[in-house]
Amino acid sequence: MARTISELAEGRVESLSCSPNVENYRSFMAYGDPPHATFFHGPFHHLRKDLLRMRQELAKFASGFDIIFEDTTFQMYSPNRSDQIEFVSQHLKNDGLFLFVEKFKNRDIDEYHRRELQKDHGFKARFFGPTEIMAKKAAVLIVMNRNEVTLAEMSDAVKRCFQHCFVTWNSGNFCTLVASNSLSNIERFMSGLIKPAIPTEYVYETLPVLLFNNEEARVRDPGTDSSKDSGNRNDLSRDWRC
Repeated sequence: MARTISELAEGRVESLSCSPNVENYRSFMAYGDPPHATFFHGPFHHLRKDLLRMRQELAKFASGFDIIFEDTTFQMYSPNRSDQIEFVSQHLKNDGLFLFVEKFKNRDIDEYHRRELQKDHGFKARFFGPTEIMAKKAAVLIVMNRNEVTLAEMSDAVKRCFQHCFVTWNSGNFCTLVASNSLSNIERFMSGLIKPAIPTEYVYETLPVLLFNNEEARVRDPGTDSSKDSGNRNDLSRDWRC
């Protein structure tokens, strides 16, 4: 996804993807080395600031990212969202956007399992056989389920680092959140979203959903700081680091 965005943006978006899995690296490089998308073969927590500065292909990201996108990664390591978010956020600019895609626990266990059955038998079964679905449960979902948190717990963890947070996407037990200290940048981002191509029976939220919003932070919104060059705030020619 990051590679595609960089390609379509024709140099306006510089992206860095990372994964410790060699399969992801091979997939990323399958059609050659893209000019505006970089891949780091390793986990994100190995990307120390000194490493970013030292390696030529990573130096462009040393000043921080405009956007960080966590795609079902935290839940593969630990349920400690507070420390995870705090650690990764050190690489995000003060007015940047942090997007999270995660699978969330539901306090209603029966409802959680009902949505899982809907996903497995109503959607996955179109593309995978029963043996493949069971194999993934054994290889991935056991660890993932152990490290999931509820949406309320996620909200409390995000609130420790950010002033504003919205849910922008939902499918079954999965949600996408966007958080920032800049409400104007969140609103700008959400204004460009189109209706997701998801059958309505998989959507359980009326979106977007406000998780929390610090109204007092509006007066010091870094996304509208007059000390910055505001001429490019709505100009897509701005260079983005993702």
